[in-house]
Amino acid sequence: MKLTDYYLFKEIKVIKSHRYDCVACTGEYEPFEAIARRSKDKRLFLYCNSVPDTFKVEARRKATYAITNGKNISSVYIPDVEQPLKGYGDVKGTGDGLLFLFSADMKQMEVFVARGYKRCINELCTLFIDGELDDEIEALRNRANPTM
Repeated sequence: MKLTDYYLFKEIKVIKSHRYDCVACTGEYEPFEAIARRSKDKRLFLYCNSVPDTFKVEARRKATYAITNGKNISSVYIPDVEQPLKGYGDVKGTGDGLLFLFSADMKQMEVFVARGYKRCINELCTLFIDGELDDEIEALRNRANPTM
C-alpha cells in the first residue's frame, strides 16, 4: 500500500477562517498526532485557506490552498481542472506526501498520507485522480476510528 494513514476533517463551527476538526482517523501519523497533543483539548484541527502573502512567490502562484495550524503544514496543489476537489501536497520537514479530497461544499476534507512519497506525490495524485487508489482509500476509511 502506498497510502498509510487517513484523517477525516469537517468544518464543524464556521468561523472567519476555515477550521477543520478531525472527526475520524487511523491515528498513527506522528506529525498530526503531535499537533493534537499540543492543542488545549488534545484534538487535531487544521485550517485550510488561500495561500498567504508570506509564502514565496513561486508557491503562491502554484498552490491553491495552505493547510496550517499555527505553522505551515502543507500547500495544496490542484493539478487537474476537471477534478478540482482532488489535490496533493507534502508535510513540511518530512519525506511524506499528502493527497486531499474536498467535498463540493468545502465542509469536509479527507487527507491521505503517503509516507516516503514526497518526491513522487504528483504522480501518486494522478493515480488518485484516475481512481487507481480507490481500494487503498476504502481500506483506510474502514480502519478509521471516530475521534469525537
